[in-house]
Amino acid sequence: MAMTEEERFRFDLTGFLVRPAILKPAEIAAIVDQINRIKHDPESLPPEHRDVPGGPASVLIDHPQVVDVIREAIGPDIRLEGCSCVWRKKGEEHGPLHGGGPGQADPIFGYRVKNGRIHAGMVRVIFELTDIALEDQSTHFLIGSHKSEFPIHEDHLSLEEGKRSPFLTTYACPAGSAVFFTENLCHAGPVWRRDTPRVTVLHAYSHLATHWHRLKIPPVVLHSLPREKQAYFRQPWIADFRTSPATHNTTERFLENDEAPIDTDHAP
Repeated sequence: MAMTEEERFRFDLTGFLVRPAILKPAEIAAIVDQINRIKHDPESLPPEHRDVPGGPASVLIDHPQVVDVIREAIGPDIRLEGCSCVWRKKGEEHGPLHGGGPGQADPIFGYRVKNGRIHAGMVRVIFELTDIALEDQSTHFLIGSHKSEFPIHEDHLSLEEGKRSPFLTTYACPAGSAVFFTENLCHAGPVWRRDTPRVTVLHAYSHLATHWHRLKIPPVVLHSLPREKQAYFRQPWIADFRTSPATHNTTERFLENDEAPIDTDHAP
Protein backbone atom coordinates (compact mmCIF):
# COMPACT_ATOMS: atom_id res chain seq x y z
CA MET A 1 0.00 0.00 0.00
CA ALA A 2 3.01 2.32 0.33
CA MET A 3 3.33 5.15 -2.18
CA THR A 4 4.64 4.10 -5.56
CA GLU A 5 7.45 6.02 -7.22
CA GLU A 6 4.87 7.62 -9.51
CA GLU A 7 2.67 8.67 -6.55
CA ARG A 8 5.67 10.06 -4.69
CA PHE A 9 6.67 12.07 -7.77
CA ARG A 10 3.15 13.42 -8.26
CA PHE A 11 2.71 14.37 -4.61
CA ASP A 12 6.06 16.18 -4.50
CA LEU A 13 5.53 17.94 -7.84
CA THR A 14 1.94 19.10 -7.38
CA GLY A 15 1.29 18.88 -3.63
CA PHE A 16 -1.65 16.50 -3.98
CA LEU A 17 -2.41 12.90 -4.88
CA VAL A 18 -5.57 10.96 -5.75
CA ARG A 19 -6.06 7.30 -4.90
CA PRO A 20 -9.22 6.33 -6.79
CA ALA A 21 -12.00 4.08 -5.53
CA ILE A 22 -10.44 2.80 -2.33
CA LEU A 23 -13.85 2.31 -0.66
CA LYS A 24 -16.36 -0.43 -1.33
CA PRO A 25 -19.86 0.52 -2.61
CA ALA A 26 -21.47 -0.65 0.65
CA GLU A 27 -19.07 1.51 2.68
CA ILE A 28 -19.83 4.54 0.50
CA ALA A 29 -23.59 4.06 0.80
CA ALA A 30 -23.44 3.69 4.57
CA ILE A 31 -21.31 6.81 5.07
CA VAL A 32 -23.42 8.91 2.68
CA ASP A 33 -26.56 7.87 4.58
CA GLN A 34 -24.88 8.76 7.87
CA ILE A 35 -23.82 12.23 6.66
CA ASN A 36 -27.28 12.87 5.22
CA ARG A 37 -28.75 12.16 8.65
CA ILE A 38 -26.08 14.17 10.50
CA LYS A 39 -26.91 17.20 8.36
CA HIS A 40 -30.68 16.80 8.12
CA ASP A 41 -32.00 14.42 10.79
CA PRO A 42 -29.40 13.78 13.52
CA GLU A 43 -32.02 12.49 15.96
CA SER A 44 -32.49 9.46 13.70
CA LEU A 45 -28.96 8.35 14.62
CA PRO A 46 -27.65 7.04 17.94
CA PRO A 47 -25.57 9.74 19.73
CA GLU A 48 -22.28 8.00 18.94
CA HIS A 49 -23.02 8.23 15.18
CA ARG A 50 -24.02 11.91 15.06
CA ASP A 51 -20.58 13.12 14.07
CA VAL A 52 -17.65 11.78 12.11
CA PRO A 53 -15.53 9.76 12.62
CA GLY A 54 -18.13 7.71 14.51
CA GLY A 55 -20.41 5.07 13.04
CA PRO A 56 -19.87 3.94 9.42
CA ALA A 57 -17.32 6.77 8.89
CA SER A 58 -14.95 5.12 11.37
CA VAL A 59 -13.69 2.87 8.57
CA LEU A 60 -11.86 5.93 7.19
CA ILE A 61 -9.71 6.56 10.27
CA ASP A 62 -7.18 3.83 9.62
CA HIS A 63 -7.99 2.68 6.11
CA PRO A 64 -4.82 0.88 4.90
CA GLN A 65 -4.61 2.83 1.63
CA VAL A 66 -4.79 6.06 3.60
CA VAL A 67 -2.58 5.32 6.57
CA ASP A 68 0.32 4.08 4.46
CA VAL A 69 0.40 7.33 2.47
CA ILE A 70 0.14 9.42 5.64
CA ARG A 71 2.95 7.53 7.35
CA GLU A 72 5.20 8.04 4.36
CA ALA A 73 4.34 11.75 4.02
CA ILE A 74 4.43 12.63 7.74
CA GLY A 75 6.27 9.80 9.46
CA PRO A 76 5.42 6.78 11.59
CA ASP A 77 4.07 8.82 14.52
CA ILE A 78 0.76 10.33 13.41
CA ARG A 79 -2.42 11.74 14.92
CA LEU A 80 -5.83 12.43 13.46
CA GLU A 81 -6.59 15.82 14.91
CA GLY A 82 -9.46 17.03 12.77
CA CYS A 83 -12.52 15.39 11.18
CA SER A 84 -15.55 16.93 9.51
CA CYS A 85 -18.17 16.07 6.91
CA VAL A 86 -19.64 18.07 4.05
CA TRP A 87 -23.03 18.04 2.33
CA ARG A 88 -22.54 20.85 -0.19
CA LYS A 89 -25.52 21.90 -2.29
CA LYS A 90 -25.45 23.61 -5.66
CA GLY A 91 -24.35 27.23 -5.26
CA GLU A 92 -22.51 26.66 -1.97
CA GLU A 93 -18.74 27.07 -1.58
CA HIS A 94 -16.02 26.40 0.95
CA GLY A 95 -13.96 29.53 0.41
CA PRO A 96 -11.27 31.33 -1.63
CA LEU A 97 -7.76 30.20 -2.38
CA HIS A 98 -5.58 30.15 0.72
CA GLY A 99 -2.28 28.68 1.92
CA GLY A 100 0.89 28.08 -0.02
CA GLY A 101 4.04 30.14 -0.44
CA PRO A 102 6.58 30.86 2.31
CA GLY A 103 4.27 29.30 4.89
CA GLN A 104 6.18 26.09 4.20
CA ALA A 105 8.61 27.24 6.88
CA ASP A 106 5.88 26.71 9.48
CA PRO A 107 6.73 23.56 11.49
CA ILE A 108 3.08 22.46 11.53
CA PHE A 109 2.08 23.19 7.93
CA GLY A 110 5.49 23.04 6.28
CA TYR A 111 6.66 20.84 3.44
CA ARG A 112 10.18 19.72 2.59
CA VAL A 113 12.09 16.77 1.18
CA LYS A 114 15.32 15.65 2.84
CA ASN A 115 17.47 12.54 2.51
CA GLY A 116 15.05 10.96 0.07
CA ARG A 117 12.04 11.40 2.37
CA ILE A 118 8.99 13.65 2.26
CA HIS A 119 8.34 15.64 5.45
CA ALA A 120 4.86 17.18 5.35
CA GLY A 121 3.67 18.91 8.51
CA MET A 122 -0.04 18.29 8.01
CA VAL A 123 -1.75 16.23 5.34
CA ARG A 124 -5.44 16.60 4.55
CA VAL A 125 -7.47 13.75 3.12
CA ILE A 126 -10.70 14.37 1.22
CA PHE A 127 -12.86 11.28 0.95
CA GLU A 128 -15.01 11.92 -2.12
CA LEU A 129 -18.27 10.01 -1.67
CA THR A 130 -19.82 11.03 -4.98
CA ASP A 131 -18.41 10.78 -8.49
CA ILE A 132 -16.38 13.90 -9.26
CA ALA A 133 -16.00 15.33 -12.78
CA LEU A 134 -13.60 18.12 -13.72
CA GLU A 135 -16.46 20.54 -14.34
CA ASP A 136 -18.04 19.93 -10.92
CA GLN A 137 -15.91 22.51 -9.11
CA SER A 138 -14.56 20.27 -6.37
CA THR A 139 -11.43 21.30 -4.47
CA HIS A 140 -8.94 23.31 -6.53
CA PHE A 141 -5.17 23.47 -6.05
CA LEU A 142 -2.47 25.89 -7.16
CA ILE A 143 0.05 23.26 -8.12
CA GLY A 144 3.57 23.64 -6.77
CA SER A 145 2.60 26.40 -4.32
CA HIS A 146 3.42 24.13 -1.37
CA LYS A 147 7.12 24.62 -2.19
CA SER A 148 7.07 28.24 -3.36
CA GLU A 149 9.58 30.56 -1.68
CA PHE A 150 7.70 33.72 -2.65
CA PRO A 151 4.22 35.02 -1.75
CA ILE A 152 1.55 34.06 -4.25
CA HIS A 153 0.87 36.96 -6.59
CA GLU A 154 -2.73 38.20 -6.65
CA ASP A 155 -2.97 37.36 -10.37
CA HIS A 156 -2.97 33.70 -9.37
CA LEU A 157 -5.63 33.91 -6.65
CA SER A 158 -8.79 34.36 -8.70
CA LEU A 159 -11.46 31.69 -9.08
CA GLU A 160 -13.39 33.75 -11.61
CA GLU A 161 -13.80 32.23 -15.05
CA GLY A 162 -11.34 33.76 -17.51
CA LYS A 163 -9.11 35.05 -14.70
CA ARG A 164 -7.87 31.78 -13.27
CA SER A 165 -4.18 31.02 -12.98
CA PRO A 166 -2.81 28.57 -15.55
CA PHE A 167 -1.41 26.68 -12.56
CA LEU A 168 -4.83 26.19 -10.96
CA THR A 169 -6.03 22.62 -11.30
CA THR A 170 -8.53 20.14 -9.94
CA TYR A 171 -9.26 16.44 -10.37
CA ALA A 172 -11.83 13.87 -11.46
CA CYS A 173 -12.38 10.63 -9.57
CA PRO A 174 -15.04 7.99 -8.85
CA ALA A 175 -16.95 7.88 -5.58
CA GLY A 176 -14.95 6.31 -2.78
CA SER A 177 -11.66 7.97 -3.73
CA ALA A 178 -9.16 9.59 -1.34
CA VAL A 179 -7.49 12.88 -2.23
CA PHE A 180 -4.36 13.72 -0.23
CA PHE A 181 -2.79 17.18 -0.09
CA THR A 182 -0.24 18.94 2.04
CA GLU A 183 -1.84 21.73 4.06
CA ASN A 184 0.69 24.21 2.69
CA LEU A 185 -0.65 23.74 -0.84
CA CYS A 186 -2.78 26.73 -1.88
CA HIS A 187 -6.33 25.38 -2.18
CA ALA A 188 -9.97 26.40 -2.39
CA GLY A 189 -13.49 25.02 -2.48
CA PRO A 190 -15.25 26.86 -5.35
CA VAL A 191 -19.00 27.14 -5.81
CA TRP A 192 -20.48 23.67 -6.34
CA ARG A 193 -22.19 23.51 -9.74
CA ARG A 194 -24.02 20.20 -9.79
CA ASP A 195 -27.67 19.70 -8.86
CA THR A 196 -26.84 16.73 -6.64
CA PRO A 197 -24.84 17.50 -3.46
CA ARG A 198 -21.15 16.98 -2.95
CA VAL A 199 -20.69 14.60 -0.01
CA THR A 200 -17.26 14.29 1.58
CA VAL A 201 -15.44 13.52 4.79
CA LEU A 202 -12.35 15.60 5.58
CA HIS A 203 -9.49 14.38 7.77
CA ALA A 204 -6.43 16.29 8.98
CA TYR A 205 -3.46 14.11 9.93
CA SER A 206 -0.48 15.55 11.79
CA HIS A 207 2.71 14.44 13.48
CA LEU A 208 2.14 13.10 16.97
CA ALA A 209 4.34 15.87 18.42
CA THR A 210 2.21 18.73 17.04
CA HIS A 211 -1.26 20.04 17.71
CA TRP A 212 -3.14 22.65 15.65
CA HIS A 213 -6.90 22.03 15.88
CA ARG A 214 -8.84 22.06 19.10
CA LEU A 215 -10.74 18.80 18.93
CA LYS A 216 -14.47 19.24 18.32
CA ILE A 217 -15.51 15.59 18.21
CA PRO A 218 -18.00 14.84 21.00
CA PRO A 219 -16.57 12.48 23.67
CA VAL A 220 -19.49 10.07 23.15
CA VAL A 221 -18.29 9.58 19.57
CA LEU A 222 -14.63 9.09 20.52
CA HIS A 223 -15.42 6.66 23.33
CA SER A 224 -17.58 4.56 21.00
CA LEU A 225 -14.64 3.82 18.69
CA PRO A 226 -12.63 0.60 18.95
CA ARG A 227 -9.47 1.07 20.96
CA GLU A 228 -7.20 0.75 17.91
CA LYS A 229 -9.05 3.65 16.27
CA GLN A 230 -9.01 5.73 19.47
CA ALA A 231 -5.21 5.50 19.29
CA TYR A 232 -5.27 8.03 16.43
CA PHE A 233 -6.64 10.61 18.88
CA ARG A 234 -4.16 10.05 21.69
CA GLN A 235 -2.62 13.11 23.30
CA PRO A 236 0.12 14.96 21.35
CA TRP A 237 3.47 14.01 22.84
CA ILE A 238 6.33 11.67 21.93
CA ALA A 239 8.21 10.89 25.14
CA ASP A 240 7.71 11.29 28.89
CA PHE A 241 11.10 11.65 30.59
CA ARG A 242 9.61 11.67 34.06
CA THR A 243 9.92 7.90 33.93
CA SER A 244 13.06 5.80 33.65
CA PRO A 245 13.37 4.56 31.03
CA ALA A 246 11.38 7.23 29.21
CA THR A 247 7.80 6.37 28.29
CA HIS A 248 7.02 6.68 24.59
CA ASN A 249 3.55 7.50 23.32
CA THR A 250 3.27 4.57 20.95
CA THR A 251 0.16 2.90 19.61
CA GLU A 252 1.27 -0.32 21.26
CA ARG A 253 1.48 1.38 24.67
CA PHE A 254 -1.95 2.91 24.15
CA LEU A 255 -3.52 -0.44 23.28
CA GLU A 256 -1.87 -2.17 26.23
CA ASN A 257 -2.97 0.48 28.71
CA ASP A 258 -6.75 0.76 28.98
CA GLU A 259 -6.26 3.80 31.22
CA ALA A 260 -4.34 5.76 28.60
CA PRO A 261 -6.53 8.77 27.73
CA ILE A 262 -7.72 9.79 24.32
CA ASP A 263 -7.59 13.48 23.51
CA THR A 264 -10.99 14.54 24.85
CA ASP A 265 -9.58 17.48 26.83
CA HIS A 266 -10.53 19.93 24.09
CA ALA A 267 -13.75 18.27 22.95
CA PRO A 268 -17.07 19.97 23.78
